[in-house]
Amino acid sequence: MTHSDLIQNLQNQLFSAILESQDIYTEIKSSDKDKSKFQKELLEKYISMKGRNIFFNYISEGKGYGPFCELMDGSVKFDLIGGIGVNLLGHGHPLYIKSHLEAALYDTIMCGNLQTYTPAIDLTKKILGAVSKSRLKHFWFAGSGSFANDTALKIIWQKTAPKYRLIAFKKSFAGRSIAMQEVTENSAYRENMPQMIEVDHVPHFDQYNPDTSLEKTMQALEEVTAKYPNQHCAITLELVQGEGGIIFGDEIYYKEIFKWAKSKGLYIWVDEVQTFGRTDELFAFQKFGLDEFVDVVTVGKALQACGTLYTEDLNPKPGLIAGTFNGSISALICGSKTLDYLQKGNFYGPEGRVKQLENIFIKKLNELKKSEGVISYIGCIGTMIAFGIEDESKDKTTKFIQQLFENGIISFMAGSNPCRIRMLLPLSLNDEHISEIFDLIRKTITEFKE
Repeated sequence: MTHSDLIQNLQNQLFSAILESQDIYTEIKSSDKDKSKFQKELLEKYISMKGRNIFFNYISEGKGYGPFCELMDGSVKFDLIGGIGVNLLGHGHPLYIKSHLEAALYDTIMCGNLQTYTPAIDLTKKILGAVSKSRLKHFWFAGSGSFANDTALKIIWQKTAPKYRLIAFKKSFAGRSIAMQEVTENSAYRENMPQMIEVDHVPHFDQYNPDTSLEKTMQALEEVTAKYPNQHCAITLELVQGEGGIIFGDEIYYKEIFKWAKSKGLYIWVDEVQTFGRTDELFAFQKFGLDEFVDVVTVGKALQACGTLYTEDLNPKPGLIAGTFNGSISALICGSKTLDYLQKGNFYGPEGRVKQLENIFIKKLNELKKSEGVISYIGCIGTMIAFGIEDESKDKTTKFIQQLFENGIISFMAGSNPCRIRMLLPLSLNDEHISEIFDLIRKTITEFKE
């Protein structure tokens, strides 16, 4: 037996053993008293080192399967936020395990721009193949979604200099880098920070007033371009605002805005760091039929790698973009496997699993709203779910999320005023899981009202 055969056999054995070990993760479980004490002590030490609190009493064991994850306190919970959208396939997915095992055979951990590896080439080819109906021709890796957005801004600026002013949308979130904290509309994210770039925020689609949304947005766009004539370089937006509370428009709304932007000579930059893979098409811009308009698209999270797609027209001059890392070998391998899995499986289109999950959650949330009278807002598209509780205050929303956590569901919040419960569903959910999840939500509502 050659070394290669031996390694392959051992890898297959380990892969099988890991899958067999996941059989115990089929339902939620309460915490263990002794383990809870240990987790509490470890969290306190970690909080002291970090210098700030952690939202949940959560330390993962790194074990789980599908929608279930095990915590260090011994509890098993439904994970319906997945690292704020990263874990699209669910915990312990065979593709994730395979990616780790294959990466272990490489001689380094990270793949870089100077010394590239085939996983980076494979993923680049596949991501460009997935957008072949658009004008997007190039892809550049980044270390995070924020850095992917920084790359987008840099290549646009280089092309439009000295036009540096940017149009973004209210309730937007673009990241935590110095530039992206300006694109993000929430001023609390840049408290006591100097203004670094000039951004004008216009209203996004208003789901409470859909009939007047386009008119209000177009009016604001005309006002900012009249106020700062010939100074804007691009318009940037999330087609689905995750941090804003799962806010999104329709095809007509976006097409009219993009037609206006093109008439003004503005580049169109779509932030898909969170939406990639989560609507009923692989990209949200494809769902809304915007292939002809997009000049720059940023991706991350569910892809397991981050980067920037852009047209030939925006291909930057040498020296503008670089960076040490493309990503870890395992992440790049996993990105390729994830793309294959999503494109070949029955996930997208009007009959795909993503659309099914959207319809099921909308239906069941509306039933809860009608029967319980606590839910004030429902916003769902694909596997991106949001609902409001009573007055949608941060205090009440936080209380509800924490109670959900105690009852076995990990979710998170979105937005500040209003503030909503957010879920980013794993594709590993089955109908039995969903039935149990809504029993737990109903239980939490009952406790919340007491």
